[in-house]
Amino acid sequence: MNKLFVLLISVFIKVSFSYSVFGQTTERFDVLYQIQDRVYDAFLSSFQDNSPNRLIEIENELKKHYNQNQMEVYWFVYAKYYESLHYLKVQNREKAQEVLFSAIAILEETEGKNSEMYALLAYLQSFSLQYHVGINAGAISSKIKENAEAALKSDSTNLRAWYVLASTDYYMPVAFGGGKDCEKYLLKAISLSEQITDTPYMPSWGKNDAYALLIGFYTGKENYLKAKEYMNEALSLYPDDYLINQYLETLKDK
Repeated sequence: MNKLFVLLISVFIKVSFSYSVFGQTTERFDVLYQIQDRVYDAFLSSFQDNSPNRLIEIENELKKHYNQNQMEVYWFVYAKYYESLHYLKVQNREKAQEVLFSAIAILEETEGKNSEMYALLAYLQSFSLQYHVGINAGAISSKIKENAEAALKSDSTNLRAWYVLASTDYYMPVAFGGGKDCEKYLLKAISLSEQITDTPYMPSWGKNDAYALLIGFYTGKENYLKAKEYMNEALSLYPDDYLINQYLETLKDK
């Protein structure tokens, strides 16, 4: 067979295959593109619309590509978390709990969790503590630590896992051993990059929250010099962040 003919057939097959795969990838990419910002914008609009429908629309988009693809599962659960927040903000506590618990269950049942999924699971479990009391709260606290540590075992540079550990320690009563390690964990979190890879569908949340919690930690300890130092550093990175800006007034005359 003519070598040129064979070469042309080979190129045709490769191009055809690439086009097919690229078509599927592009469809997925459209769903995942800027997904974190899209979810947050939909959450903000839910109060203007008096409905979480935009969040639910994003969830339905992600479900089309679900099939246990970890990125789709991750962002589906992330959107569910914000849907739960919406219900909590409008004082529908029962619905908020239902949506949050369903999101946690999805992550718990997902096999082969990576570092980001473990960190998100720990974060949602930490948020769910408000719905637990007594022995149940203790059991959930153990799960949070276990999942955050699993995230760090998989990737020690995952700032979201360090933030979750810090947040759990910060809010745990001193009588139960809380407050010992949060400063160390928060300093570690803010020292790390927001994203492991610079792609528009990888999570980058958490660093601004870690700064806000660190400022709050130092303010609570009346270490105003440190609080101001990190507030100024945080504002240079996140000038519009609500939680960070709330300390401007608090620390103004300190």
